Amino acid sequence: MSAPKLSTPRNFTPGDTPAEKLKMVKDGLDVIHDIYRYAETGFASIAEDDFDRFKWYGVYRQRPKNSGYFMLRTKIPGGRVTSAQMKVLAGIADDYGHGFGDITTRQTVQYHWLTIDQFPDIFARLAAVGMTTSGACGDDTRNVCGCPVAGIDKNEIIDATGVLAQVNEHLTDNREFSNLPRKYKISISGCRIHCTQPDINCVGVFGLERTVNGKLEKGYGMKVGGGLSSSPHLAKTLPIFMTPEDVLPAVHYASVVYRDHGFRDKRTRARLKFLMADWGPDKYIAKMEEISNRKWQRHSEFQFPVDPESDHLGVQEQKQPGLYYVGVSFAGGRTRGHQLAAMAELSARYAAPGKDEINFTNKQNLILLNIPEKNVDALKKELTDRGFIYEASNFRRGCVSCTGIEFCNLAIAETKNRMIQLVGELERECSFYQDKIRIHFSGCPSSCGQHQVADIGFRGAVTRVNGVPTEAFDMMIGGKLGHDARFNELIKGKVLARDVHKTVGRLLHYYQDNRLADEAFADFTRRVNKDELKAALEEPAAAPVA
Repeated sequence: MSAPKLSTPRNFTPGDTPAEKLKMVKDGLDVIHDIYRYAETGFASIAEDDFDRFKWYGVYRQRPKNSGYFMLRTKIPGGRVTSAQMKVLAGIADDYGHGFGDITTRQTVQYHWLTIDQFPDIFARLAAVGMTTSGACGDDTRNVCGCPVAGIDKNEIIDATGVLAQVNEHLTDNREFSNLPRKYKISISGCRIHCTQPDINCVGVFGLERTVNGKLEKGYGMKVGGGLSSSPHLAKTLPIFMTPEDVLPAVHYASVVYRDHGFRDKRTRARLKFLMADWGPDKYIAKMEEISNRKWQRHSEFQFPVDPESDHLGVQEQKQPGLYYVGVSFAGGRTRGHQLAAMAELSARYAAPGKDEINFTNKQNLILLNIPEKNVDALKKELTDRGFIYEASNFRRGCVSCTGIEFCNLAIAETKNRMIQLVGELERECSFYQDKIRIHFSGCPSSCGQHQVADIGFRGAVTRVNGVPTEAFDMMIGGKLGHDARFNELIKGKVLARDVHKTVGRLLHYYQDNRLADEAFADFTRRVNKDELKAALEEPAAAPVA
């Protein structure tokens, strides 16, 4: 599929905020030359404005800001890598990142403990295997997410691998879109269960089927204006049907509208979700058509999955005869370099010749693709022998975590290690529970752990115990995406970190004992009186002493 050449020059008035002025002085993409210069002159020589521009290449100051250490996010479109690329990712973690190589909710790898002098070699290693960090952060196009089993899932509506690659190639290093009002997140997938969460992306392209004159057509729909943080919005569906050839132009012109009409006067309202909330989908598509001088096919009947947003874990048969994929779980996305290297080794050894592919998922797990049936048992045994989990509990399958106070300057609570600990506690103490459950941790209101869409979401907080500041979490319940999408609601504030597993356990016991037949957790929490649920979370009073 050849991609059309699209170009729409910038046509916007810069805002008057410090962030807007910074971008007009120097384009974020131009900071790459400064990164190489600072690698020679050292951390103390870095200009304050350039720290902000570093984000265009995925580089952030690590907590605390004056430590001299950096975090780095890579850019991996669709999350898919070869074993050779995975080896490079593992080597960077071991050589420069103190062994850390965490998986993010945008299907990339995030490093910590890096110093400015190391970036030239890191960038060279990535470039040698066709990888980049350009656009990983900043007011630019973030990593384009996709279904981790696109093209191999037997149940997918349509394989979006090609159109995702087109969009990524078009937007990466494209100076027409390197000065957006703020961050810009895109997902593109033909997955039937909407695993890429189009509801909470700025632009979410999803698989769409329709029957016209008795003939089944497969293509795409588009949601625009989703996003979380302290002011969450669900994306709104544009009234259009797209063929595969329509996707790149649609994403291009949706991006132009955001670039030229998004709010730039207040940083707190600069996300696309605020423009969509003001305009609505009809005005948005009308503006896209005005700018592009073309029309998109109209469509009005949309059916969204009732139980969406699962990860593709376990051992599953691919649509290609004789091949399987194997999903491996990493609680909260915490991985180490030696584990990434092991995944590369196992993929190279057990995948079909020339098809050694591995995919990062947006639930912070990994999938080994294209495993011949004859190799499945040997791979499963070796995974088990090495301590990897491919048959994950529902707690482990549904857990997501942000970086947390360990490395992030915004966080006020520990998340990753807390999540790992919680999963183990629930597996031991709530083994009775066998239904799908999604538990997410965010260390602050920014919602990098997507706590607002979880069945049970935790947001970092601090309380006092005997006058001593103590780590705690605000607890929310009942979030879901897809059909009848909604954000969860606060049910209990300031749950002590040490009591999180007990509180979750009481809630799950109450759900098991009081739900209707086959009632999903989110539906149960919506039906049952909130005071009743709050009472169920409290620790039972001690029995009186005789």
